[in-house]
Amino acid sequence: MENQQSDLYQAIDAFIQTTTMEEAVVVIEQYPDLLTDGADILFSTIISNARQAGHATTVQALDERRDFIRSIRAEKSNL
Repeated sequence: MENQQSDLYQAIDAFIQTTTMEEAVVVIEQYPDLLTDGADILFSTIISNARQAGHATTVQALDERRDFIRSIRAEKSNL
């Protein structure tokens, strides 16, 4: 379990480092676990921690990225 969470952190980190939508899509294709409930929960935890630390700009950026992943998830579930 801990190794799986570590892998998710790596995937989220890679995703956060992207600068374009195209790069983000490539990272999601490389790390399909980003589309899982576990990744969504971990993303929410990271956002919550940033919010508690008072990092409003970071929270906004992470929220947008999480929403992007959620939209891709929704798209794939409709296929």
